[in-house]
Amino acid sequence: MATPGRRERLRAQMSAEVRSAARHVIAHQGVEALTLAEIARRVEVTPAALYHHFESGLSEIVYRVAEDIVDDLVQALQSAADSHPANNYAMRMIEPVRALRSWAITHQPEFNLLFGTPSTAAGEAHAELTSAWVRRLAAVWGPIFVQAWTERQFPVLAEDEMAPRLRQQMLDYREDTGVDLPPGAMVVMLSCWRSLYGQIALEVFGHFAPLFSDQEPMFELLMQDLMRGMGLEDQYQPPTR
Repeated sequence: MATPGRRERLRAQMSAEVRSAARHVIAHQGVEALTLAEIARRVEVTPAALYHHFESGLSEIVYRVAEDIVDDLVQALQSAADSHPANNYAMRMIEPVRALRSWAITHQPEFNLLFGTPSTAAGEAHAELTSAWVRRLAAVWGPIFVQAWTERQFPVLAEDEMAPRLRQQMLDYREDTGVDLPPGAMVVMLSCWRSLYGQIALEVFGHFAPLFSDQEPMFELLMQDLMRGMGLEDQYQPPTR
């Protein structure tokens, strides 16, 4: 493999510096505080110079930073899943969800960028960004659901019991993500995600804060309920302290 030339190394270095500076702004001030002028100030170039590295400007920078965030997040989630034996499907599902909750609580601006209201800074790149992280997260949980379905088939809707549009959506999702589940099992997986996202978002955005000072018990109750629905409650393990 050819060694990168000096120009390529400098371009890679500048790209990394820009993404790092932008990520710092997002983490400490939120994505709406991100501007080309602020990034340029931090890396000591002119705003116009940023277009030499990111042709679409701010929206491309936000997209690339989001990719970096998702890379780190997926690595942490996969490590959490891999901390349990391959045949403990419940905990291989639950542990990365616990990791996601912890990350979301301590990285609210980044969580908001990926999972919250579309930002002005992301612009038209937001839809592409959302599609990208959906596929990446599906690659964490999808194989575990496939293994659980193969070894311990959980109750699902039969295809002839599903509304035609719902069935087609599940087939489309399967084709897009590569998660090889029948439509009924796909509904279970996505229903789990819907419940988990709702629980985490309510906590991260403070909607439960006036009522519950400790929201972990409700979170763990949801984990147990979801595993019970798949017949995996015997594999549930409470969090260790």
